[in-house]
Amino acid sequence: MKYFKAAVLAAMLMSGTTAFAFDDNREGFILGLGLGIHSLKNDYSLNGASYLTESKSGLATSFKIGAGITNQFALYFVRNASWFNTTYASREVHAVAGISGIGATYFLEPAAPSVYVLGAVGGGDYAIPLESNFTTRTGGAVMLGGGYEFDKNVMFEITLLAAGVAEPANAQAKTQSSALQFTINYMFY
Repeated sequence: MKYFKAAVLAAMLMSGTTAFAFDDNREGFILGLGLGIHSLKNDYSLNGASYLTESKSGLATSFKIGAGITNQFALYFVRNASWFNTTYASREVHAVAGISGIGATYFLEPAAPSVYVLGAVGGGDYAIPLESNFTTRTGGAVMLGGGYEFDKNVMFEITLLAAGVAEPANAQAKTQSSALQFTINYMFY
């Protein structure tokens, strides 16, 4: 429900800029999609004592929707996720760790090619989407990174995502996740 509310809020904020969408200018409406790979480390703890650390790799995804305030600065809702396999209830399952929040990008040049830096803060999550008996763990998250727009709309991006989440029923059962993501992104503007 909170993701739906964030999406509605973002749509309302962007409704005034849709007339400038997809005009080959970063200023105005933007929509970004990305796909790549990641290296993830999860540290599980209970009552402050670590009991398991795992390193995983898998698919990384990125989604951004928002507005270019200028040709060099964009503000948006972001969802970055790291998908991986892990063991749960004695079997291999698909899991995801990620961030949903507010992000910003600063491009060093007003048009491609350009180097850029980005950051985001928001809610972190750790979920096993196909398991009905697993409750999604939530907490805080931060993401920092940079990239290079080597052709208009096409970008290579490196991000470091860190999230600290806890079980809803037991706040002492925590997971610290950190993921290094490498993605190719296409940003419509």
